[in-house]
Amino acid sequence: MYLIIGANGFLGSYLIKNILEKTQDNIIATDLFCPEEIRERIEWFKCDITSDEDLQKLYNQTKDKKLKVLFLAAYHHPDLVAKNPQIAWNVNIVALAKFLGLFDNIQTLYYPSTEVVYGEMKDKPFTEDSPLNPVSRYGELKTVAERMINVAGFNVVRFPVLMGPSLLLGKKHFYDEIVETVKNGGTMEMFSDQMRSMIDFDTAAKVVVSLVEKDEAHQYPIVNISGDEPLSKYELGIRICKAQGLDESKIRAISMDGDNKIFTAKRAKSTLLDNSLVKKILGLSELKIKI
Repeated sequence: MYLIIGANGFLGSYLIKNILEKTQDNIIATDLFCPEEIRERIEWFKCDITSDEDLQKLYNQTKDKKLKVLFLAAYHHPDLVAKNPQIAWNVNIVALAKFLGLFDNIQTLYYPSTEVVYGEMKDKPFTEDSPLNPVSRYGELKTVAERMINVAGFNVVRFPVLMGPSLLLGKKHFYDEIVETVKNGGTMEMFSDQMRSMIDFDTAAKVVVSLVEKDEAHQYPIVNISGDEPLSKYELGIRICKAQGLDESKIRAISMDGDNKIFTAKRAKSTLLDNSLVKKILGLSELKIKI
């Protein structure tokens, strides 16, 4: 059985989709805000991971099952983490530690981390054993959480920027905002000098489920999951417009060097990930973003 902590988000919805498509497992999906839906093989369970009472109730509900855990819950926007450091600490570190200390029936656990743990790239894409040098508090907390996961004997996957249409009713992703804005004749300003190894939600989720289901993969404590090619958000916006048959001129290039209003927390300008390990584990020849 899969247990997804923090399932009612963009990545969580794609993980649910791929688990249902590629396995026969049932899913217990938890979140603070659970959708009002009835779907075969999915049980929603309202859970605040910072609540000892809620965690105990969740454990009592699942203690007789061997769990494949995907721990997605996090306070994850770098600007919000910088603004609310105590909340971020309690969610990203304390709650995770309590979960790991309580649940003694975990068969497999994968924890999604982020490229921001690496910091600014100097000369070549980051491999899983590259030194970590996060430039934000969010990155520092993710670095601590990764270590906790590995010490507990479980696995970490590091993602770049994830992109794709939302599967959530009434909740738009940045991808949807680009499409909607351009369709309505508006323009989108997007960074042309911030390079990332972006990948789409569906491909990322498919890879995670493949890792969970492949016993040999669990020997690798940290794995990068990313696209093969470096892309700026500006280039991504152009590709989205091409794929949707929209006016590419509505995507306007801007520079991170000139930005003083979009972000407040510091961000690395270029962070590219080496994905050769995950391709080796799963026998893949390529990993490309699908728009």
